[in-house]
Amino acid sequence: MNPTTTDARPEPGAARVVMVVPNRIEGDSRVQKAAASMAEAGWDVHLVGVSVTGEEQHYGQDGYSVHKVPLPKLAPPPSLRRRVAFFRYPFAYGTPDRARQRRHRIKIERIELEARRQERAGTGGRDGLLRPPLPLSRIGRRVQRAWIGRRLAQSKARDRFVKREGRLERWEIRWWTMLLGDRAWRRLDIAFHRFELAFRPEILRLEPDLIHVHDAFPLGIAARVSDRMRAEGKRVRILYDAHEYVPGHSDGIPLPRQVALTRYERRYLPYADAVVTVSGPLAKLLQADHGLDREPSVVLNAPLGAGPARPDPGDVRSDCKLDEDTPLAVYSGWAAPERQIDVMIEAARLVPGLHLAFLISKVRMESPYGKSLVALGEELGVADRLHFRDYVHYADLPRFLSTADMGIHPMRTGSVNHEIALPNKFFEYSHARLPLVVSNVKTMAAEVRRLGNGEVFTSGDPASMAEAIRRILADKQSYRRAYEDPALLEEYSWERQARKYTELYEELIGPAPKH
Repeated sequence: MNPTTTDARPEPGAARVVMVVPNRIEGDSRVQKAAASMAEAGWDVHLVGVSVTGEEQHYGQDGYSVHKVPLPKLAPPPSLRRRVAFFRYPFAYGTPDRARQRRHRIKIERIELEARRQERAGTGGRDGLLRPPLPLSRIGRRVQRAWIGRRLAQSKARDRFVKREGRLERWEIRWWTMLLGDRAWRRLDIAFHRFELAFRPEILRLEPDLIHVHDAFPLGIAARVSDRMRAEGKRVRILYDAHEYVPGHSDGIPLPRQVALTRYERRYLPYADAVVTVSGPLAKLLQADHGLDREPSVVLNAPLGAGPARPDPGDVRSDCKLDEDTPLAVYSGWAAPERQIDVMIEAARLVPGLHLAFLISKVRMESPYGKSLVALGEELGVADRLHFRDYVHYADLPRFLSTADMGIHPMRTGSVNHEIALPNKFFEYSHARLPLVVSNVKTMAAEVRRLGNGEVFTSGDPASMAEAIRRILADKQSYRRAYEDPALLEEYSWERQARKYTELYEELIGPAPKH
């Protein structure tokens, strides 16, 4: 694909839709499918996302135009914790780079002293006036090492301190929310400003009729762009696509960001002309929290059904070089501690002969958690039964996975977002006609029990997961019977789900020109 050209060919007179997503686009199958479906329906669709190359990228893809913009670097305003750290650790070096340089200085001086002790008499030329006697140099180096060592110790202590989260953050949040109310996001998280500096000019340049906002981060940007364009005489509609329950974030997000996102969404959601989301429980929460006149529409994260023929992507069993009789379970998606992929590896130790295939991005496998999965397999003696590979294109994924024996989603219980989720994997495994092994998160577990297409295990318990795996291996076909009803997979197809987008678009900006 040539990033400087576009293969998007909108119908003459088509209303312009600008979708905005706060990520790299690749790997976000919902966003890509939404853009392709609405472009196919006849609208002029542009997808704005993040460039990680440092340069803007513009190209065409699947009938729509892609615009990637790099995020500018911004220094965050000093937090209360960092201000306290400055006074608590006054001798700490200002930056990690400065601390590294001082460590190198200690090594250099140590080498120099060693070289002087080992010098042979009569060699090395004449000493200058600034070269003190060796005993005096030793004393000076000891004092220098002691001073630098103290500063390095304070630097390490300072770094540990600033990574903590607790009372200081709560005090700071209370202070800014008291002063600024829902505008406190401006002080609590610099990311909003970075996205706005990147996306706002691009959205204005594209002059949309509809801004389709994916996730909460771009919501305020869309609202403020809408105000700007209305002041210039053009009305712009906003569709907010809520992928998660913002107040329910509890894994891996700093408290200031969680509060900032919640306040940000609450401030700017009233600008949305319509709201759509990913599950029924989340739709009800959004309506209750924000006093919406009507319950948001639900577009499930379903995979493509029987679309145009694509090249054969291969299959996971052949990719792992396994025969048909070897038990094989798969996991496809994000790798992070809250996904509890490590529990799968621990369960594999309890099921002799079971192989696990993980479709995880190379970037995530280079993360500390990704590396820990490989190390855990080696520690438990099952490394030869673990198979790691990169993502497969979302349009090919169900076919690629279909030769496995089951799909596993070990998501951790407790988080509101986890409890109400019906994630991509549920539908992708279903379209691959795989029996499912899922943790006892509320919504997904209830759907598996309703359909009878899998087993539910106790979250975080390898023994419980292993027992669920054994039950499926003992009678795989009985779990696959749920997929014999064609209406189920049709309802779980993207083509069916995308009709709800079409209805909302027609309501907001009128029908697309006929092909």
